[in-house]
Amino acid sequence: MQAQSVINKVRRELLETVGAFWSDAELLDLINEGELDFHNKIRLLESTAIMSTVVGRANYPLPKNWLSDRAMFYNNPNSTGEASWSRLRPSNLEKEAQENQNFLCTSTEKLGIPKKYWIWGDEVYFYPVPSEVSDIYMFFKSIPVALSVATEDINTMDCLTTAIESYVLWKAWRKEKEVDLAAAAAGEYTNYLREGRRLAKLRSGDQRYKLDIDSPNQISLD
Repeated sequence: MQAQSVINKVRRELLETVGAFWSDAELLDLINEGELDFHNKIRLLESTAIMSTVVGRANYPLPKNWLSDRAMFYNNPNSTGEASWSRLRPSNLEKEAQENQNFLCTSTEKLGIPKKYWIWGDEVYFYPVPSEVSDIYMFFKSIPVALSVATEDINTMDCLTTAIESYVLWKAWRKEKEVDLAAAAAGEYTNYLREGRRLAKLRSGDQRYKLDIDSPNQISLD
């Protein structure tokens, strides 16, 4: 759905269709604000990205829309050049400092095929430090990309766009000092947050099992 459709619906609720008090630009700012708040709280958006490693470099910038990691895979092609993806194990700074005290060293003899990763600030670190150029495939929860014009599609799926409408109306009514209407819109927005969280939990509804242990071997139920 385009942002303009949300703006038109909000205008009808505000009983203003000519933009005398509310400009499209201001309403678009509220849509961006609402999407960021909504998706930060329900973590429904999912994205993927590919990055290339650099020999001897441990840290790499995360995608701009990064929120939290789900899984990372490293491609270590075989002798014929066929792709061979292996999952990287998540770690953290404290664990690496305990297990590999010299993990910051990038001398040639310390380089290798990455096995682990951890997040620090806006960067991802790999250990061992890559010894060759290859690809990292990332699955992650993401934040919405800000819209610059009203003709762009909003980031929220159609079944939840009323949540963004409620957020915009909440802020708009509050600016107009319509206390009761603002409170009602805020209540509706809170209800949509609950609905969004339920949907996020049901997102992967085809799973037949859960694993709570790490294994280097593939597991199949077939």
